[in-house]
Formats: sequence, structure tokens, C-alpha cells
Amino acid sequence: MGGVPGESAQHALEKLREEIETHIRALGHPVAAQDDAELFDLTAASWRLAVEYGKLTLEIWNSARSIVRRVEDVAYRDHDRLGLFVRRAGGRETETLELRNLHSAGRRDRGADRNLFLKKFLGALGRQFPGWKFERVSHRSDREFSLSARYARGLARRGTSAWAFLALAESESPEAADSALAFALIWLDWLRSHAERVTVSGLKLFLPPSAVELNAARARALDSRAFQLELFEYRAEEDSLEPVAAEAGADLGVHLVPRLAGERLLERHRDTLRALLGEWIERVAVVPDSAGMFLSVRVKGLEVARIEGDLAPRILYGLEGSVRDFRPGDEAALRAFVASAVERRRPDNPVRTDDFYRLQPERWLESLLVEDLTRLDSELSPVMVYPQVPAITRAGRGLIDILAVTRGGRLAVIELKLHEEINLPIQALDYWLRVRELNGHQALSSSGFFPGVALDPRAPLLYLVSPGLRFHSTTSCTLRYFDPAIEVRRVGIGSDWRNGIKVLFRKAGRAGL
Repeated sequence: MGGVPGESAQHALEKLREEIETHIRALGHPVAAQDDAELFDLTAASWRLAVEYGKLTLEIWNSARSIVRRVEDVAYRDHDRLGLFVRRAGGRETETLELRNLHSAGRRDRGADRNLFLKKFLGALGRQFPGWKFERVSHRSDREFSLSARYARGLARRGTSAWAFLALAESESPEAADSALAFALIWLDWLRSHAERVTVSGLKLFLPPSAVELNAARARALDSRAFQLELFEYRAEEDSLEPVAAEAGADLGVHLVPRLAGERLLERHRDTLRALLGEWIERVAVVPDSAGMFLSVRVKGLEVARIEGDLAPRILYGLEGSVRDFRPGDEAALRAFVASAVERRRPDNPVRTDDFYRLQPERWLESLLVEDLTRLDSELSPVMVYPQVPAITRAGRGLIDILAVTRGGRLAVIELKLHEEINLPIQALDYWLRVRELNGHQALSSSGFFPGVALDPRAPLLYLVSPGLRFHSTTSCTLRYFDPAIEVRRVGIGSDWRNGIKVLFRKAGRAGL
């Protein structure tokens, strides 16, 4: 995404687009589904695949709603099912979107696959832990208690001793691996409140090799006094269960891209931006990519234009899915587009379905907070606030919503969510761990962050920010199992945040758990 794709990359995207289009048209009654839930009936909705902006974008819409997803690759091909690795606009996590026939047999196959996995896993579990009885075994979904069908779960009991277990198959999606620890803690908590005549002292989490490193570091940040957690690597093909070493995840290998490259690109194209935008330069934010690959021109967090490259830059403008190259003579059109964005991306826009209003709402909220973080907490410094910071580890690339500092120099990691999300605390913990490691190695200052600030060596503060009624009901449950040394501050804001940030409540630590 950081530059113009080469000819081979462009050709690969075109081939992927053709494969997806051919698959959809070959289906008798195509639907788009995610997590076994059908999102759109494609015979009644409109859809479009386009290679633009150096990426492949899938749009699906009907009279009620729409989605835009960047297609990254094929996840799987299985008879009449095509799974795609996709990413939401401005999103950080990869998801799996499935294109299949309505009520496809593939849906029943997923249940059958999970049954087979559960049966095989229980066999391995019995051999590994002889003498234990396995009860409450299931992979059924229970929305009331936030239990997901993606995980096999149960209770191991011997006398009055017991432990919870949860297992994930390699065939499940990347987001299932990302959420495994959250669902495991929810299951442990449920068992502790429902199991009779036994003490559920711990949790054993069985993960495929690809998910182990992702969760090992997170596991180290949980409260070992509240319960005992053990991680196992489960290789289904070999039918083997191997304990994960206690020291796993101690070093994330995290690193940052120095900010100087992005700042240099901004300085180099400053005159170009003024020539392109004229007086509208004062009404937009220009955000440099930390790697120095592009400049993003935004209106309240919504990207409306971009300058890619250095000596021979490529200029693009438009909204995702309808981006076009800037040509000589397009100055008036570009300025008119930016003017329209400024006029329509405002809180009192009466057309709530207007793309300028509805797209990338979290980026809108982020832009308001970046203007003045003291709206969240007066302890936070209003200067040197960094949105969308890429922190890269061996397990993958992540984007921290906002990296900030208190007036006293203590780092603060701020995670934003506008909708209920079970995995919010665990994702936030992931970024907190990365920042803690970076600060321990004095890597932030050397990468160009917080110049002139004497950073506090203490662990960062962790802020979870969401509209007051949009914290998922399991958030308190998950936070209950965090190491008490992690200072979590939950901030509930008003649902009309577009009209201004109003804090409804602040909860520090375990208050209210």
C-alpha cells in the first residue's frame, strides 16, 4: 500500500480479481458470508471489484448498507466456497470473507470439520492427561454468554480439581487466532461461575503453530495469582500436544520505522501540496507515512488524496473504491472534491448514508482526539500525539491507534473502538506490550518519537476508549484477568462524539469490575 505496485504485482491483482469474479458468476445463488453469518445476498445486492490505488477493492452494497474491503489474498478454495483474506478500510486486522452459494453444503461442512477436530483433539487430550474426565465439551455457539463455535472447549475434572480448556484448529481464520485468548478467558470465567463442587484453578489453551507466538506474549501479561495459564502447541496432523516454554513471548522483537523519512517527504512536497490545494490546505490534515512512502491528505480522518513516491510522485484523489490519478489540468476538480469533503464530512450532514459522513468513523474520532487529547484526560499532553503508529514484531505488523505521553513523560497507548468488540482488551494489550518493550530499549526516541521528552521508564498507561454503551459486556471479565500492574483506564464518551468529545465516565484499574 505504501507505493505504486510494479507490473508483476499489478498483474497478480488483476488475476486475483478475475478469479473472484469468475467464482461469483459461477455460483447459482452467490452470497457473501463471514463467521458463518451471511452478510449479503449478491443476487439482490450490487458489487464491484476494482484494482485501483495499488490494491484490489471489493465493494458490496444494497439499499440498507454497504461494505468496502481490501482483498489481500485467497484464504482457501473448497468446492463452491472461496475464502478471501480481507481488511476493512483503515483496519489493522485481517479477516476472512467467504463467497459461496446460499445455504451451501460448505456451511454444513464447516460444522462437520469442527466435529472431526473436536473428536481428534479429545483423543490427544486423553492421552496427554490420563485419569482426567472431560465434561461440558462443545464447539457450539452461545451468543448469550459470548461462546463461539470457532473453538472447542470443555472442563477437565479429577475429583474436586478442574481446569478449563479451549482449542483452535489450524483451519480457522486469522481473526479466530487473534481472539483465542479472549474467548478462553470468557470460557474460564463462565466455568468458574457455573461449575459445581469443583475448583477451576486454571486454563489450558491449545493452539496451532501459527497462533502460538501471537498469544505467548499476551499470556505473560495476565495475572498469575488469579489463575494458572498453560499454552500448548497442537499439531492436528501429527496428533501431538507440546507445552509452550514459559519464557516464550518474553521478547517480541518489536521495531519501529523511523519517523524522519515521513517528515522529510512532507517537507519535500510542501510546495506541491499548496499548489494543488490552494486555500483548502488550511482545512485538511496532511499525515506522512512513517516509512516515507506517501502523504495522506485527510478531512476529519477521511483520506481524500495521496501523494506517493519522492522524485516522480504519483498523485491520487477520491474515496476508496473510486480513486483516480491526478492529471495536469485537474487542479479545479481536485479542489472541488476536497471542498465537497469538507462540506459533507460534518456532524450535521442530514444524509447519514453519505460516504463522506459514514466512512472511517474511527479515523474521524481519532482526528478529534489528536487535536486535543486533554479532552480524554487532563493528565495527557496535548502535544506530540502520534496516530496510527506501526509497531512490527515477528508475529506481524500492528497499528497503534494513538501513541501519546502524559505531562510527566509517561507513555500512553490509546485504543479506540466505536462498536462492541470482544477482543478489544486483548488487542489493546498487544500494543501495550509492544510499546513497553520499545520504551525498555529506548527505541522510541531513537526512532524520532517524543523529541526532547525524558520518557518515564515505567510501563505505559493503557486507555480503552469507546462510546459509553459500546463496551462489550465481556470487557470487564477479560480485564479482570490482566496483571494488576497494567494500569488500564476505560473512558466512555458520548455517542454524539462528532459534535464534540464528552466524557461520560472514567474507570481506572479494576474499578467497576
